[in-house]
Amino acid sequence: MGIEDRTGFMGIHQSFAETELGETLASRVRYTTYKPEEVTNERWEELLGADVNNLDHLALTYGLAKSMVRHLREERPDFLTPHEEDVLLVTALIHDWAEAIVGDINYNDKTPEQEAEEMRQLSAILGQHYDDDTTGIRELVLEASEVVSSPDSKLGKVFNTIERIGYMRTALRASEQARSGKAEDCAVGLKWLYSDVLGNHTVTLIERSEEYPMLRGYLLNQQHVIFSAFVGMSADVFMNYPPEKRIAKQTAFLAAFRAFAEYVAKNDSDPSYSNP
Repeated sequence: MGIEDRTGFMGIHQSFAETELGETLASRVRYTTYKPEEVTNERWEELLGADVNNLDHLALTYGLAKSMVRHLREERPDFLTPHEEDVLLVTALIHDWAEAIVGDINYNDKTPEQEAEEMRQLSAILGQHYDDDTTGIRELVLEASEVVSSPDSKLGKVFNTIERIGYMRTALRASEQARSGKAEDCAVGLKWLYSDVLGNHTVTLIERSEEYPMLRGYLLNQQHVIFSAFVGMSADVFMNYPPEKRIAKQTAFLAAFRAFAEYVAKNDSDPSYSNP
């Protein structure tokens, strides 16, 4: 089955969107740690796009997953079986369902206990939502839930990489908005957001670009935007963190900046791979 033929998978998303939990996700936004309290959800979405809406984020991640699968078929044709491709795509659609109950917790702030509770709630939702399913979707969804809870497994690592690409995309949009001069109501929060993402995820994305060539293409295609985000950072942004975290966060950011500069210097600036 071709990736474009898997339109039935979006039915999973549409069905969930019509539930009370789906409506709850639709009413919430992501990255609230960085959003000023006086800024509305609508304004936050206007600035950062569909990915910051909790429900729309799932459909957008599905699109990123399809792109990853297409590239892996070309670059590593024996890496994923057709069934693994299916599981990966379904994972993108269901991975944050439990956040309708537990809320959206920042990636690097989530404790093991919070992670376990999110997985417990996801299992409960799946049990209720697919209790009488006879189409075979239930088994795919159950396998997908295992991927969410196993980031070090084969599929878990691929999906975690897709999520990190999503974080970087939103961070770069935040950077552009902060530099545009048209987001003064959110400028501090936007800079904090992208400083956190760059510090937390750049080095891992660089490392994984050796395994997933499409990621190399993405990073190099976006190098000027990424450099602008790094260069545009000011030290006062790190004052947003608790005192005990400030030095570590600033150190991680600077280390990521150096790693990215070295990465670009060692790679062709005209990559063969397209943007995801």
